[in-house]
Amino acid sequence: DEADGAPAPAPKASLCGVCHVNPPKYKCPRCYLPYCSVPCNRSHRENHPPDPEPQHKTEPSQIQAPDAQSTSPTPALPSDPTNPFRVLEGSNKLRLLFQKYPSLPDQLLRIHAATLPPQEPESKKNTIPASLLKGLPPKKQTWNHDIGIQNGKEALRKARRAHGKEGDAIREYSELILHIMNTDSSGSDMTDLLRQQLAQEDTSLIERLMSEEK
Repeated sequence: DEADGAPAPAPKASLCGVCHVNPPKYKCPRCYLPYCSVPCNRSHRENHPPDPEPQHKTEPSQIQAPDAQSTSPTPALPSDPTNPFRVLEGSNKLRLLFQKYPSLPDQLLRIHAATLPPQEPESKKNTIPASLLKGLPPKKQTWNHDIGIQNGKEALRKARRAHGKEGDAIREYSELILHIMNTDSSGSDMTDLLRQQLAQEDTSLIERLMSEEK
């Protein structure tokens, strides 16, 4: 049968929920909408509906027997593999910190963006025809991994020295992350997961910048 032998259609790659152009890198901590960059996150936050009032009503069909994991009054959200902070989702203190400082995710994204190579505008890329570049020496690379890490550490230090709520948010976030990393009583599994994540995400986590400052 030809229908049985036909290959299944490839799944469509997910796109940023704001610009609908680029693949997503992050998710909104409030509604989990995927987005790709700081500008898209800022646009989404400006148009984000207010959080609904907490309701404790439960549909009869959703009532479940209590288990060892349901110690929190709010149900645990499923772990999202695309969320770079997923290893810390088990921390109620971190959830409360994001609720206390709604602009904290945007601040962390700006620090993360400092670790990335600068993007060359399309207008510059297309200025010189490719045929004229053949005889020219290769363009010198002015950015590398070490420069990205250094830029990220400087952005982190600058954010921690800021006045007002933004500075308070980064300082409290840094203290909380270091506490989670260094507290044995919180469980070795969390520490192991965090170390694995730091290795996998390379320069994409603020926690790596904090660990390299020591």
